[in-house]
Amino acid sequence: MRGTTMLDLGLRNELIVLDAIRHAPAGTSQSEVVHRSGLSRQAVSLITRRLRAQGLIEAHGTLAGSRGKPRTILRLVPSSRLAVGVHLDPAGISLAVVDLLAAVIAQRTLAPPTAVPASDVARIADALTSVQADLRAQGWTTPDGHDAAEAMLGIGVASPGAIDVARGRVVSPPWLPGWRDVPVVEQLGQATGLPVVLDKNTNAALTAETWSVAQPPGDTVLYLYVGAGVGSAVSTGGRVHHGAAAQAGEIGHLPTGLDGPLCGCGRRACLSQFTDAASMLDAAERQGLLGTADGRSMTARLGDLAAAARGGEAGAVELLDGFGTALGEALRTLIGVHDPHRVVIGGPSWPSLAPLALPLVEQRALRSSPHAVTIESSLIGDGVGALGAAALFLQRELSPTGR
Repeated sequence: MRGTTMLDLGLRNELIVLDAIRHAPAGTSQSEVVHRSGLSRQAVSLITRRLRAQGLIEAHGTLAGSRGKPRTILRLVPSSRLAVGVHLDPAGISLAVVDLLAAVIAQRTLAPPTAVPASDVARIADALTSVQADLRAQGWTTPDGHDAAEAMLGIGVASPGAIDVARGRVVSPPWLPGWRDVPVVEQLGQATGLPVVLDKNTNAALTAETWSVAQPPGDTVLYLYVGAGVGSAVSTGGRVHHGAAAQAGEIGHLPTGLDGPLCGCGRRACLSQFTDAASMLDAAERQGLLGTADGRSMTARLGDLAAAARGGEAGAVELLDGFGTALGEALRTLIGVHDPHRVVIGGPSWPSLAPLALPLVEQRALRSSPHAVTIESSLIGDGVGALGAAALFLQRELSPTGR
């Protein structure tokens, strides 16, 4: 599956120039790139020439200046290269192929991970081969005539923690009992012939939010990921904070200050007791609010619970109120710790829960904030895991802060 048009951007200056052009979707001039990058005009001229030769950027008209000759407008060619994202989630394995701006070209949804990771890796590789064949049959090519397989740079994998980013291993992810100390980077790389990177699903989701939008250098974004559980991620100036062991953002045992049962960790009323999807669904089943699963995914069943709450079912309303209140209390703590400019909440379970939960989250989280903090729902939707995984690879390969 290995492509023949892999990038060779070994020089940091090339990545700086490419980054400056990427963050100007309508195009930018060489003079503006010089100003943004801090590089010399000669260096920028040489680099843009190389990037144009590789098909990564193109000239797109001219811009008349106040004096002198018109300036050539440079812009990224998003379809010149592709990246693949794979999201390992208890509800299913999702795969997305994206362009350089993380716009989805193709996607697949596979059955949930099993207790045999090697077979799951083989399924992912087969699905990627199928996607490549479909794109070839559709006549998809890069502007310079390469097919999808040739244009693919590599694969990003997003997984629930705990993971070992440095060794490329899924160590002990919650809700994926068969995946213990799995060298997924090595295995998927061998199966596909492509380079692979691994990170947490929360970090992937935040990377998806920030990849195509220029972030002011000092701006801090706090992301809450709502899936089978709740996690968080933080970035400053578009760069995600990983922590010493890449485990930053594990907030399931964050105290909420609410009345609640004793948690297995020894503390009372931890966040996970109110927000874990499995616990919410089990409680709903015990109260007769939901029928049996019948093969429906966890995300779909949370949607059923939210629909019951909207219909006035008292038990469902109570569960959603507990979720929103606990999440808001935890977010209040996180806002105090990270002092973000804005908060984004997303993940596969959030779209169905947001209409009822968001007002409670805002009410609880903002009541003691020292300054105005924007809390908003992600616009990416439930595909953020795979999209973010692909953005992870793009971040590592094409951003000057990613290496």
